[in-house]
Amino acid sequence: MKRSIEALVMMEMVAVIVAMAIAGLCGIARAEQTASPVVTIRADARLSQLRGSNATAAVLHIDAGFSTNPLGAQPFTLQKATILFPDHAGTNGRLFPSCSARRIERFHGNIRRCPKGSKIGSGTVTATAIQLGVTATGHVTMFNSRRGRAITLNVQTYLPAYINESFEAPLAQLHGRYGEKLTISDPPSLQQILDGVFVAVKDFDATVTGTIRSHGVTYSYLKARTCPTRAARGVFDFVNGETGQTATTTVDSQVRCHAG
Repeated sequence: MKRSIEALVMMEMVAVIVAMAIAGLCGIARAEQTASPVVTIRADARLSQLRGSNATAAVLHIDAGFSTNPLGAQPFTLQKATILFPDHAGTNGRLFPSCSARRIERFHGNIRRCPKGSKIGSGTVTATAIQLGVTATGHVTMFNSRRGRAITLNVQTYLPAYINESFEAPLAQLHGRYGEKLTISDPPSLQQILDGVFVAVKDFDATVTGTIRSHGVTYSYLKARTCPTRAARGVFDFVNGETGQTATTTVDSQVRCHAG
């Protein structure tokens, strides 16, 4: 009888251990399923007086980094980024020549055919072809478009596949806490470069600048005369290309500004 009781206790202990193990495995599975994208933004601005003019030249540098929580989880594919700029500085885009994505496509991706003065910035984008495990860095060039109502982005890279893609990001004026909104919708061809091969952006680093002389006066593309007093906000929409899981990440970043 005593042995039977001991055996029963042992069986119950084993059952508890197995149950705990199963619960632990389920917990790991849930952690994998609830992995989320993480975005960090660093924004820097520099304001300086234009030579021979009362106008101010403004340069904006943005560096956005992308990872996951927990680290090591399968990265997400960026679908859309909405950038909300503080205050109400605006741009002088109506004074700059425009170069649309359609025009660049018409000239087979030759961005040198864009009108002189339409370029407003450049930078780099680093991304990973998830299923291939290949990371590459491409060049980004930005142009004024639609007379200041949009920005054309041209992305060029050679590995792991040749890409020369141009698309437009609408730029809208807002009323309230934020002054402008830039909406960047990642084209499907940049989300999935090959059949079944999805792309995860690791870093986007770009500088917006540019000046133009009109009627004897020099203008900066960005209108800002004073440093922003509020933080910029980014809203990023992601998808897991394999599972279809979607996620949205919102991040605020104070613009570090130097005037003088």
